[in-house]
Amino acid sequence: MRVSPFIVIAIAVLLTASAAYATGYRVGFASQQEGPSHASVGASVRVSSSVPGAPGGSEGESGSIEPLSSGEPSSSAPEPESACVREPRRIPCAPPPEAPEKPAPAQPAAAPAVLAMTVASRLNLPAGAIESSPSKHTAGLTGAASWFWLSPTPSQQSLSTSAGRESVAVTASIGVVRWNFGEGEAVVGGPGVAYRPGPTPQDAVLHVYQTRCLPGDQGHDPNVASSCGPNGYEVQAVIEWRVSFQASGPITTSGPLPSRTTAATLTYPVTEARAFLTNAGGT
Repeated sequence: MRVSPFIVIAIAVLLTASAAYATGYRVGFASQQEGPSHASVGASVRVSSSVPGAPGGSEGESGSIEPLSSGEPSSSAPEPESACVREPRRIPCAPPPEAPEKPAPAQPAAAPAVLAMTVASRLNLPAGAIESSPSKHTAGLTGAASWFWLSPTPSQQSLSTSAGRESVAVTASIGVVRWNFGEGEAVVGGPGVAYRPGPTPQDAVLHVYQTRCLPGDQGHDPNVASSCGPNGYEVQAVIEWRVSFQASGPITTSGPLPSRTTAATLTYPVTEARAFLTNAGGT
């Protein structure tokens, strides 16, 4: 802390003025902190004097100098600007800085296989309708081949969806078609082809019935098969679909999913042709 020049000059004047009369004097200093970077400094002088010719000496009045501001910052280390002192200086405290907002955590990528299963369950897999030749309206004939096929022919089906940045495409294609004609053994093949004259195509689905089954036969004709229904044989085509998925995004993968099945049915009456021997020429 430095003393103001004004204080030094005042002390010098008092000392000079009292030199002739003073028998003694005392000098005192005082300082006071006014703020974080400001202080005031003062001094006082007490003089004892005797007047010549006067009996005994009398102590004169003491002179004093009021505290003067040094006008300069205190030599003590300044407090940092961010300091917050509530008492006794009552310096206002700045509010604490707001913590920066943390970014929202990134959403985890959806599991592709789980997403694919959901998509596969919504996939529409039409089986088509069973057509036949001879037609169901004219009935099949025992001993003759009946043709069966699905119309329209089932085709590959696809469905895709997205969840966040993950995309999944699900595809279902025909595996095999299991045919049950209501009589005899089931056949594993394809969707069949429509009847046309000429050589039989390799992918045609045929069945030759051995026993008739017409409406009303069940329960009345002991020769009909137990599988004969009230209005004919129940023909069924069960399609087994191969399902797979392809995922792209944060997770790129692919693979098979559980297969699905759809089915179509047809009530198919079958009649018979009988031969009778007759004696046309008589005897």
